[in-house]
Amino acid sequence: MCGFAALFEVGRRFAPELLAGIDTDLYHRGPDSGGRLSEDGVALVIRRLAILDPSEAANQPMTDNEGRCTLVFNGEIYNFASLRRELEARGASFSTTGDSEVLLQGYLEWGEGVLDRLEGMYAFVIVDRARGVAVAARDPFGIKPLYLLRRGPVVALASEMRPLTRLVPPEADPAALAELLTFGWAAGRMSNLKGIERVPGGTVLKISLAEGSVQERRYFDVLDTLDPDRTLSRDEAIEQVSVALRDSVRAHLASDVGYTVQLSGGVDSSLVAALASAETPGRLASFSVNLGASVHDERRYREPVVQRYGLDHHEVPISGVEFAGALPRAVRHMEGPVPHGGCVMLMLLCERIRQVSKVVLTGEGADEMFGGYERYARWRKLSWQETVGRWLPASMAPPVWPFKGVRRLAGRDAAAAASLYRDPGPMHRLFPGLVPGPGARERASARFADFRDRLLAVDQTAYLESLLVRQDKMAMAASVEARVPYVHLPLLRLVNRLPRELRVPGRVTKPLLKAIAERHLPRDLIHRRKVGLLLPYDDWMADPAALGRYLDLLTAPSCRLADFTDRRRLSRVVDAFRDGRRAGLPAMFDLVNVELWLRSLASEEVRCAA
Repeated sequence: MCGFAALFEVGRRFAPELLAGIDTDLYHRGPDSGGRLSEDGVALVIRRLAILDPSEAANQPMTDNEGRCTLVFNGEIYNFASLRRELEARGASFSTTGDSEVLLQGYLEWGEGVLDRLEGMYAFVIVDRARGVAVAARDPFGIKPLYLLRRGPVVALASEMRPLTRLVPPEADPAALAELLTFGWAAGRMSNLKGIERVPGGTVLKISLAEGSVQERRYFDVLDTLDPDRTLSRDEAIEQVSVALRDSVRAHLASDVGYTVQLSGGVDSSLVAALASAETPGRLASFSVNLGASVHDERRYREPVVQRYGLDHHEVPISGVEFAGALPRAVRHMEGPVPHGGCVMLMLLCERIRQVSKVVLTGEGADEMFGGYERYARWRKLSWQETVGRWLPASMAPPVWPFKGVRRLAGRDAAAAASLYRDPGPMHRLFPGLVPGPGARERASARFADFRDRLLAVDQTAYLESLLVRQDKMAMAASVEARVPYVHLPLLRLVNRLPRELRVPGRVTKPLLKAIAERHLPRDLIHRRKVGLLLPYDDWMADPAALGRYLDLLTAPSCRLADFTDRRRLSRVVDAFRDGRRAGLPAMFDLVNVELWLRSLASEEVRCAA
């Protein structure tokens, strides 16, 4: 919906030039309108993507009639209509029809208690002059990003890091870089940059306007809902989840400017399309990435869904050359290496969607809610490998099945490492100083005893946030709001209480969701191997017109990754890839991806200096 920045320093009046620069940084997140507030000690900048009540009356910053509180807000409150009715019954009056004023009035009525009533995706800052504080919060899942900078007397928050780098030069965080090279995503509070942290989902901050101090409180922890002791039959579980999912999709359709759906051809997005079409008057518009003749393209699975529901469907062809051309732009908007190559596809897809609508529903989050990855099908094997790896040193495990997995997981938390699709050994050997230690993934895993709960805990925190942030930033790069019906608080509360045997029985993935999908989708779409927007990276890396154009960056004197390894060794890795000797090499796309991000920091330094 928007992008904002909030700056605080006791007694300081922030320069208009600084605020104008921040406005420029955030413009892509909200081209419909912009607003600023500047007073002693406080500055707010916002760009608005108008979706609910697109009138000027709903623009921000938004201040109540008494002048007590001023709000900047990014996101959507899906239960705003019921909250509005409750507030009106308590005497509140409204001059707009959207959710921003409901959030503001809710705070005036309930204070921070409003957070316990919200259902949606959001990050916001409210300057409360009566209490002498600014209150900032991020939604429980972290669907909407929020970054925090504390430097000397300055405290600043923003929807993206770029505005904050006008206050502190951008510098790669080595601890984050280690996780980026291994997992593709730095989990927990790490933002990728030194001095800037990611505010955890479900966190509220209070900033003293008189002192500049910051207090932090976790108002909601999604893992507190992971308590699968509820006794439900399979039929009861299917029925309850089906109702909750339908209600979530309906809630996510709230828009005064229309909506569309991303359609991959997989179960998750296809089910969203089916449920959304039932609630949509007329034809629902859908959009898909088309990979042409690639074996990874799923058009044959999309077509039956398009035909069954009469979708107004659009195929967006994207080639390896187009992917390569857009990669640096995607890295810039991601403010880090893209955590999944599909980020580029999503950005290009949303650029096409923007010609039709500002809103798109996606199937993101279903795998983390319902156990959709292969690791859930083979959780028993992973648990066994972890157990064996605790007492059998990796060097003693033979390099044959079934001990290969033991060698790879030896000494590691298997639930935390399960999202690794490649052996991290080659990357760690190339960058021995950038091997990540235990972090947010391991802490989430350690909270639970059952291996299935541990997998879900890691995925619902670390892995899911990487997907949510990519959806936000890639869509917002095109001024489009991405919505995620599977990642909805009422649905989470239900799903995380389901019996493990129904949710993650092993050998199959997301059986409950597939059972629901059978009511709406063809069986051959549902019961097939998951693809998940796989891309032919090695083929594109071998093509000089595609990703191969970036290989020379890894051997150039200006190579940034060479600062973290032996330059000659890195060159030998590139030469081996070019010669077709690819066994035992780190993923070349991952190296290029990180190199492009490190190089982008130099241009950010120039921008900030200017």
